[in-house]
Amino acid sequence: MKNERKQVILQTLAKLLETRSPSKVTTALLAKESGITEAALYRHFPSKRRIFLELFNFCDDSIRAKVTELKKTKSKDIEKAKTLFYFVVVFVEKNRGFARILSREALGPDEKNVIDAVNQFFNSLELSFKQIFSNEKALKIPKSLAAQVLTTNLEGIIARFIRSEFKENPSSYIDNYWIVASSSISS
Repeated sequence: MKNERKQVILQTLAKLLETRSPSKVTTALLAKESGITEAALYRHFPSKRRIFLELFNFCDDSIRAKVTELKKTKSKDIEKAKTLFYFVVVFVEKNRGFARILSREALGPDEKNVIDAVNQFFNSLELSFKQIFSNEKALKIPKSLAAQVLTTNLEGIIARFIRSEFKENPSSYIDNYWIVASSSISS
C-alpha cells in the first residue's frame, strides 16, 4: 500500500507539472490532487525536493536501461545513436512532467540536488553517445563533439516542446531533427 501511494503521488506530480506552472505546484496541492493529507504526503516523502528527485530518478532509470540495452545490440553505431535520440524525444513527449524537470523549469533553488542530478543526467547522456561512437568511422567531427551536438539538440527539443505548452509534439518532427543533427556529425 505504501509503494502504491508513493506511485500515486509521483504520477500526480508528473500530471501537475504538465498542466500547471511549476511554481504553483505546492505540497498542499499535490496532497489534495493525490487524495491524501499533506501530513500523509510527508510520511512518504520527507520533502518536496525528495518527491522531485524520486520522479526524476524513475525517468532517469528508464533512459539508462535503454542505453544499456542499446550497447548490447549489434546495430551500427550511428543507428544506436539514432535509436537513443528517438527514444529520449518520445520518452519526454510521453512524460511531460519529466520534460519540465529536465529543463530545470520546475526546480527552484531548494531543489539543488535535483538540479545536480539533471546536470549529471545530461553529462551521462553525452557520455553514452560518445561511447556509442567509440568505433564509428563515418564521423565528420570528433566523437566527443558529435555527442555534444546530439545532447544539445535534445535539450533544445525539450525546451521547444515546453515553450509550445506541449502542443507541438516533437515526434512529429523527429525525422527532420535527426536529419539535421546526423548530417552535421556523420557522412
